[in-house]
Amino acid sequence: MKLTDLCIKRPVLSTVLSLIIIALGIVAFEQLQVRQYPQIDYPKISVSTQLEGASPLIIESTITKILEDALSGIEGLKDMKSKSSTGESRITLTFNIERDIDGAVNDVRDKIGRVRQKLPEGVVEPRIKKADADAVAIIHLALYSDQHGIEELADYANRFLESQLESINGVSSIDIYGGGEFEMRIVLDPVKMANFKVTPNEVAKAVKAQNIEKPAGNIKTKNEEILVTTKAPLITEIDFSNIILGERNGALLRLKDIGYVELSTVDTKSQVRFNDKPAIAIAITKQSVANPLSIAKKLEKELPSLQRLLPNGMKLEIANDKTIFIDRSIKEVYTTIFEATFLVIIVVLLFLRSYRATLIPLVTIPVSLIGTFFLMQLMGFSLNILTLLALVLAIGMVVDDAIVMLENIYRYIEEGMKPIQAAFKGAKEISFAIIAMTITLAAVYAPITLIPGTTGKLFTEFAMTLAGAVIISGFVALTLSPMMCGRLLKAHNLKLATEKEDGSLTLKKRLERLDAKIELWLNKLDDSYGRLLSFFIKSDLKISLPHTELLHNKETTFKINGAFLVILVGLLFFGLSIFAYKSLKDEYIPREDQGQLTMRSVPLANNANLDFVDKYVKQAEAILKDIPEMDKRLSIVQVPGESHSLNLLVPWEKRSRSTKDVAESIRLALYDIVGLNVIAYSSGTSLGSSKSADSFELVISSTQDFKALTAKAHKAMSILNKTGFFEPKTVEADISSDAQEYIVTIDREKSAVLGIEIDQISSALDTLVGGKPIGKFKKESKLFSVRIQVDDDVRQTVEDLANIFIKGSSVGNRGQRKETMVPLSEVISIDKASSPVEIGHIRGLRAVTISGRLKDGFGLGEVLEKSRDIVEASVGDSSTQVSFSGSSQEFLEESLTMVKMFVLALLFIFMVLAAQYESWRDPWIIILSVPLSLAGAVIFLKIFGQTSNIYSQIGFMTLIGLITKHGILIVDFANALKAEGLSRVDAVIKASRLRLRPIIMTTLAMVLGAVPLAFADGAGMESRRPIGLVIVGGMLIGTIFTLFVLPAVYTFISRKEHKALAEDLSERKVKETKK
Repeated sequence: MKLTDLCIKRPVLSTVLSLIIIALGIVAFEQLQVRQYPQIDYPKISVSTQLEGASPLIIESTITKILEDALSGIEGLKDMKSKSSTGESRITLTFNIERDIDGAVNDVRDKIGRVRQKLPEGVVEPRIKKADADAVAIIHLALYSDQHGIEELADYANRFLESQLESINGVSSIDIYGGGEFEMRIVLDPVKMANFKVTPNEVAKAVKAQNIEKPAGNIKTKNEEILVTTKAPLITEIDFSNIILGERNGALLRLKDIGYVELSTVDTKSQVRFNDKPAIAIAITKQSVANPLSIAKKLEKELPSLQRLLPNGMKLEIANDKTIFIDRSIKEVYTTIFEATFLVIIVVLLFLRSYRATLIPLVTIPVSLIGTFFLMQLMGFSLNILTLLALVLAIGMVVDDAIVMLENIYRYIEEGMKPIQAAFKGAKEISFAIIAMTITLAAVYAPITLIPGTTGKLFTEFAMTLAGAVIISGFVALTLSPMMCGRLLKAHNLKLATEKEDGSLTLKKRLERLDAKIELWLNKLDDSYGRLLSFFIKSDLKISLPHTELLHNKETTFKINGAFLVILVGLLFFGLSIFAYKSLKDEYIPREDQGQLTMRSVPLANNANLDFVDKYVKQAEAILKDIPEMDKRLSIVQVPGESHSLNLLVPWEKRSRSTKDVAESIRLALYDIVGLNVIAYSSGTSLGSSKSADSFELVISSTQDFKALTAKAHKAMSILNKTGFFEPKTVEADISSDAQEYIVTIDREKSAVLGIEIDQISSALDTLVGGKPIGKFKKESKLFSVRIQVDDDVRQTVEDLANIFIKGSSVGNRGQRKETMVPLSEVISIDKASSPVEIGHIRGLRAVTISGRLKDGFGLGEVLEKSRDIVEASVGDSSTQVSFSGSSQEFLEESLTMVKMFVLALLFIFMVLAAQYESWRDPWIIILSVPLSLAGAVIFLKIFGQTSNIYSQIGFMTLIGLITKHGILIVDFANALKAEGLSRVDAVIKASRLRLRPIIMTTLAMVLGAVPLAFADGAGMESRRPIGLVIVGGMLIGTIFTLFVLPAVYTFISRKEHKALAEDLSERKVKETKK
């Protein structure tokens, strides 16, 4: 090869080429973004629309349905879900992973703008965010104090902290729990209002008229222009109390005459405790495509300045941080890289037993790994768990080509050639095999770049990073390695003479004795392998069957070809592995100990108030407090809906129990809490999702009414609970039993007779009962709401509501209408009813999602298949559809993707090998090592109790490229020997024996490089272990079978003479003769 020859002749040039690669890699490393996974988050946009006081049914029909119809046709829309609850519509749009989120936001805004006029009056402008409406916050801050009340803490958080935190790049929203904003509350007395003949609308009109601050134009002079502003703002309670409502009996009627005014806070219906102290929780939610590590890093930088600005006595700290696990798991992979490098160095040194010789393959590690950073930057990749895992595996792979080059060159040095001459000859002989191995590995991963979706993104970054490192190592093996061999190697570097011992115990003598023993052992291994392989392939084995009646009491002897017997053993082992694979539990990603324990509490009664829920949550907190592994506890108690306690455990190295073990230890104690359904579980999310990695999510959607759908959901839940697939109390639906409500019916005839407008009645109820915001007031430069409402004491019963007065008229004696105050009881009737608390839609249809957490021992694939059949059989009909959502849907979609990738990888590698060898037979021989290697991987997964998941599947894909390298080495040399005149049997035996050492060395390098993954500990170990065990088991068992089965297959399939190589060899001999 011309490049190799040039580099051997010009050592400075070859050195500079490698230094350039390192320099580019160092520059690129500084610019690479660090994140947990590749950018696999589906772009998500949420649309939140509020209409205060509206029931879920009204929200559904007047807001959600209109917006869904408008948004359904947006380009790249993958899924659409919505929730209609009291006063709010929440729609989450999920787009294809390739969709630009900024463009999607513009499309959403445009579609909403077109139907804005169809939304009901009083609706708040729809709020569009680049996040899932149900997204989980990545960080929670706690603001607490021993000197300030909750109202002050909430006010400070709303006025100062919220805007500061929202300015952090990547933050989607800031949610504050535990206290509301200030509001000026005007509390009216219905009886006094009736006495003074004042209506709610008149009060609202007076407040608006007397609370003004607006521009009045400007005054222009010759030299300047001066603005004129009309100011009559109402600021304090006294200001509002003195609002003039009119005149009664010659005296001014003020607002304080019919009620009172108080400065209070918005009723948030939530309470927060941080380590048992009352607090305000500040939840930071990221944009759907933002990097959580970047947000955490910026927050860490901003937090000290925020703490310095706090009023005296207030404290602000991080209460819960999901990025701790991400950061620690990435650091663990960095540690694994160094561990793997050390183990590979030991392997190479033990085999070569020379520091000079060891330096040749080891120099490829830094060059290849650092150079890969440059390729990663060119392809837009990041430093994440997948790319770092690829670099860990690359450590054992990048030395392969250099070892093969080194071993081949030294073989000629041992034969008496000078090192430079040996470098030229050995490099020329092995270059084709190295190129073939490098291209083959790259070919395995080429089709992955064509795969869409999450799996395609994950595999692309992993595979291209690994392939990039191997391509650079191949380049180094063809340029730097032969040059170093020609200048560093000497005849005794690899084999020291075994002189007689003189009895001294010097270190040098000890090393020489060890070296001699290793060399002797390797020679014996070579000889033993050669004899054993020759025996199996060349011999016919006799098998005698004992005397039986079936054989007429005669001894029967069969002859069987040894090569055929070897192939048969390989097939039997592969068959065994198929049964082992079917018995593996399958899941999307393994459950990880992320160092966080979540306790979720759901009230059993829909109408439970905050005090009721908080009473029982405190009982659960007392149980959590006694856990020795507990570090920080943040409880967010709220109604309606779920309450959560987010608990951060001490670091992994400081505890012996996993988060799952901790959750299991308190499970029974939590079951004893009455009034709430309380469960504790190990927090962990799926790839690109806020849902748990092992979450089961079955969707029942229907065109029927919500009552019928709810009945089917409850029936399905009951059936699923009896299957035994799920942990106790975890099967639930995103519906609740109907909440109590009152239906107000207006008597239109009576209203007309009494001169009362229908809208007047509705407005009075909305204002006095619902508490209608009617304006704003300014407090310390920030605007807050002004709200009118009747006192809580006079709106507790149906009778209280009916006794509110409104202004009407009656006909007097002379036929003229006379103004009068009419109680609502005269014109309305109130009936008790019930309505759903929340109504869900998926893709425009009413839908209920049933979720659950799987018990240990059940695979997600098995549960999904059986659950669908069971539910469809029980509730399925023409109007009902059963499907999956979230992690369950991802699992099913990506499982099909994996099959496509395996098929494409094998197809590509076959075509590349066929083109390289100009043969349809040789690729089959090489590829036959793949199923045997996969079988070994499956057996190791089974032995160590692992599952089939996306990480083990990444390992399977990697094995395809790794194990074929052994086959290429053997087949390439066997073809060359066959072209020189040897029979195919003798050629493959000799080739296998010659390639044994580099195969064993590269296998051990690869295996020991993966050992730190296979037996990982600490954060993220659940994801590293499957891929490590697949590589270790697949390479160990696959190599053993390859060394015997592949030569056996070669003797059956290979041509008697390799035509292309024979012709090439003949041409070279003719050229040498002419010279």
